[in-house]
Amino acid sequence: MDPERRRQIEQLYHAALDRAPEMRKAFLEDACRQDEELRREVESLLAAETVTLTGAGQVGSFRVLSKLGSGGMGEVYRAHDGKLGRDIALKALPREFARDPERLTRFRREARMLASLNHPHIATIYGLEESEGTSYLVLELVEGETLHGPLPVATALNYARQIAGALEAAHHKGIVHRDLKPANVKVTPEGQVKVLDFGLAKAIWGEDQSVDLSQLTTATGLGTLAGQILGTPPYMSPEQARGKEVGKRTDIWAFGCVLYELLSGKRAFRGETQSETIAAILEREPDWDGLPAGTPGRIRALLRRCLEKDAASRLPDITEARVEIEKTAGPAPGVKPWQLVAAASVALAIVAISATVWMRGSSGGSRTPLHASFIQLTDQPGQEIYPSLSPDGKSFVYASRASGNWDIYSQRVGGKNPVNLTKESTAEDTQPAFSPDGERVAFRSERDGGGIFVMGATGENVKRVTDSGYNPAWSPDGSEIVYASSTSDIQHQLRSQLFVVNVSTGEKRLITPKVDYAMQPHWSPHGYRIAYWGGARVGQWNIWAVPAQGGEPVSVTNDAAHWNWNPVWSPDGAYLYFVTDRGGSMNLWRAPIDEKSGKVLGELEAVTTPSPYSAYVSFTRSGRQMAYVQRTRTSNVYRVGFDPAREVTVGQNVPITQGSREALAPDLSPDGEWLAFGTRGKENLFVVRKDGTSLRQLTEGDFRDRIPAWSPDGKRVAFYSNRSGKFDVWTIRPDGSGLQQLTFTPEGFVVYPVWAPDGNRLVYTIQNRTPFVIELDKPWRSQSPQALPTLSDPNIWFAALRWSPDGRKLAGFRVGGDGSFIGINIYSFDTRKHERLTEAGAFPRWLSDSRRLLFTLDSKIYLVDSRTRNVHAVLSVPPNEIGFPAVSSDDHWIYFTLAVTEADIWMATFE
Repeated sequence: MDPERRRQIEQLYHAALDRAPEMRKAFLEDACRQDEELRREVESLLAAETVTLTGAGQVGSFRVLSKLGSGGMGEVYRAHDGKLGRDIALKALPREFARDPERLTRFRREARMLASLNHPHIATIYGLEESEGTSYLVLELVEGETLHGPLPVATALNYARQIAGALEAAHHKGIVHRDLKPANVKVTPEGQVKVLDFGLAKAIWGEDQSVDLSQLTTATGLGTLAGQILGTPPYMSPEQARGKEVGKRTDIWAFGCVLYELLSGKRAFRGETQSETIAAILEREPDWDGLPAGTPGRIRALLRRCLEKDAASRLPDITEARVEIEKTAGPAPGVKPWQLVAAASVALAIVAISATVWMRGSSGGSRTPLHASFIQLTDQPGQEIYPSLSPDGKSFVYASRASGNWDIYSQRVGGKNPVNLTKESTAEDTQPAFSPDGERVAFRSERDGGGIFVMGATGENVKRVTDSGYNPAWSPDGSEIVYASSTSDIQHQLRSQLFVVNVSTGEKRLITPKVDYAMQPHWSPHGYRIAYWGGARVGQWNIWAVPAQGGEPVSVTNDAAHWNWNPVWSPDGAYLYFVTDRGGSMNLWRAPIDEKSGKVLGELEAVTTPSPYSAYVSFTRSGRQMAYVQRTRTSNVYRVGFDPAREVTVGQNVPITQGSREALAPDLSPDGEWLAFGTRGKENLFVVRKDGTSLRQLTEGDFRDRIPAWSPDGKRVAFYSNRSGKFDVWTIRPDGSGLQQLTFTPEGFVVYPVWAPDGNRLVYTIQNRTPFVIELDKPWRSQSPQALPTLSDPNIWFAALRWSPDGRKLAGFRVGGDGSFIGINIYSFDTRKHERLTEAGAFPRWLSDSRRLLFTLDSKIYLVDSRTRNVHAVLSVPPNEIGFPAVSSDDHWIYFTLAVTEADIWMATFE
């Protein structure tokens, strides 16, 4: 038989199988028209198929129940596994396999690899069965419907996030789907996505790109009418359509097509014929206006990156797509923080990754490829941070809490046996930095009151250099160290200046007398300048370069919308690298710079690592190796029962929010039904019911909206924000309307709005100074804010956080000059005096008796009695971080945030 005739028969045969039996006759009459012989050939095949279905009965140990469907990669049957008592799916593979031993051998090899995929969103391959000359794949039976659009934006993103997770797991095993489309994705009745037929295109047809396209992709949506549409769905990438090599970016293109279709209900690339469809793929853009109006801007940008026609310009890794979706909509419902950490650990196993890093200007100009390989250096539970590479790149030092408190560790690059260099000290030791000759390590230590210390590279001869300071960085000749007076891991944005100390003599000099905020310094390689991050105004963090001998700093970045920090000079002085969220996630950028003058010589360039969050950068002397930290962090709101009489928690911790957004500072509405909370990163406010439903975003935009507080009548939520250009108090209704500015302070950083129980007054605190009281029935121009008495120590200030229910006291915490929280404090309106209750802790909340308070410290919630000063822990969840307790009006529920952080050190080697 003529090959073209055979293909025509096969196409019609498969198209008929896709239709219900009662519809096949009419379909064939219309498709074959005057070609009776063609119709008879197809009908004879269908008759044989019917005999097979009714007569086969058994395939090995599986009892065939019914046919589920068919396509270019084989027929699928529902069958029962009598041994395990479950229904499964059997995919009967094309008969030519039995006649081609080489192909069958290759398929068995590929099938074994595909069976190694184990992911909740990938349909499992159980095994391979052979019966009467036919090979069958034994598959997980997935109940549910295949995908289709349009869907509500939230639903579409939920499904897309799960698909991305499936692709991510497969790509990390080197497996590419090659045939992703809505017909190969099912949604179970429970709303769980299952991706089908992973890698089967390659397993069945091999690498041969000359195979007919109707075989490479199962035709289910376009039909296969002879002489009209050939049946190739429009989800192929341009390189796939041209018959070129396919890889994971082919899947990313298909993912973009699927997401577009879920949102719009239309295919991204459409045509009446195969040639028109391929022309659209190769030459035209999708109808971007066809996306629903509610599609978030981040998702629109993600789709454009997925559907770049040039594979080299396309989104390089599906992980980036998943992260973008999770930043917009959160991860799939039901995902627990430990599951996210575990998933990250699996996805980021200790393997070498080869990648192309693209240098792209901030205005979207030209892109320069820089090939790099990435290896993971640490994989311990918890955090390994502050890496510093030795000048020769053979070893590195870092900080870890593996011993129970923060210590400095040394490890060989590629080795697995870290050595604790500070194990003799019970104090916390962090922020290590190798000297230029690799012989010494400077670090921050809390021992003996705290300061900068220096030790030998193997931990010997520990010597104090200063009695204060953070983030030490060596001068190029190793004779001096520059440090900041406040920590860069800032809890409160405090004043911080840069000092230089002589390592031998201890002589100090001030570098930044005209600067209020200068943190995390780094010396340029030829000693001309010192880079730091900070700014003249709190909340506007930019990169600066100041002469090493002091003088006027030069601005390297200049924007208020992004957080720019962690500057590090390249070893040749040609670039200043820094970490920023300007690309949508916290990642690495660089500025071409003149080291002598500090002048920026060109556009800022993105240097994106394969990580959703990168920080703490360190280079070797040659500049070919770069260490950095890759961090994953979740922070969600939880609830636990509380017995106020026995002062103990009751029952299990129950999550209220779930997802990758980092929830902060929950506050419970007066009726106990709603929680308001903020988020880290993109700092917006949300409200959610106490059972976790009806999540609603209150604020949006590139502003820092922080620490919500419900009014006593539940009609407004107060918070502080930099929406006016500086931080002041704002309020908003819980439905997201009525946004208005409440305070208009001429200077100072305003934090923590606190409502009086009667709702007539409000307290706000000016950071580094004192709280003020205003009357809410007066406009701002008529206000005379009443300052509360300051603390006796001018270097410590009181941050007021909560008014007692009886209206007589304020509870807050003391903040030291270096930003540390140094204990719970109450202020009495009756006596106009402060009283210190504890030596440590923060974020107190009153119980209803106006006597006892809850507060947090590290991984515990404590209760303190303000009369007896007795303190004891009521909840402990080490090693995680607890924050911001809130308590119900009857004292029977405590709400809090629980943060889980995993940070590992990676190294990039540039070619």
